[in-house]
Amino acid sequence: MILKKLISRILINTAYMVLMFIGKTSRKIFINYQIRERFAQEKTPVIYSFWHNRLLYLAYLYRKRFVGVMVSRHRDGDYIAEVMKKCRLTAIRGSSTRGGPAALKGIIEYVVQQRFDIAFTPDGPRGPKYTLQDGVLQTALKTGFPIVPICWNARKKIVFNSWDNFILPFPFNKFIVVYGNPIYVRSKEEIENKRKELHKAMMETVKIADDYKF
Repeated sequence: MILKKLISRILINTAYMVLMFIGKTSRKIFINYQIRERFAQEKTPVIYSFWHNRLLYLAYLYRKRFVGVMVSRHRDGDYIAEVMKKCRLTAIRGSSTRGGPAALKGIIEYVVQQRFDIAFTPDGPRGPKYTLQDGVLQTALKTGFPIVPICWNARKKIVFNSWDNFILPFPFNKFIVVYGNPIYVRSKEEIENKRKELHKAMMETVKIADDYKF
């Protein structure tokens, strides 16, 4: 048990140091950054929505901001939660498959009470890739806060042959970070139309990021 904990701690610390090394040795360019700035100036919490394969760099980009992120209760979620804790993000445990209602309640309470931003990977934790689940829309409905799509891409990277084609960027890199226009959910009757609108907006940020010529 002690050895297992030691190995876990080494893995978590290594992952954190690699993430910091990637971020600190790389440059970034923003598209539509004024969207983020607008809500920051207004002190309005934002519900960021991004696909699961773009998780890694955003943990670095939003470090020390205490953003609330829903993290799976699966075993791999334990490691992700600990790395996020080191980044000073707030992991709220649960997913569409495990502990969903409690986690959704927790993340709603977090954004309303703490007034920090929150983030969703609406196709996580197991996909299918780029399939939008309800949690992000329900949170927007219950809080009234805007959903802002966000996506990044890197000039040098590995794309894994996983269900989501997870992207691992290299150090000494160049990143593009794209923000989409905010989306509000005002009523239950809007949910289905807003799902289509959000999915389209998220895919547009993917296209802009992936088509960017570094």
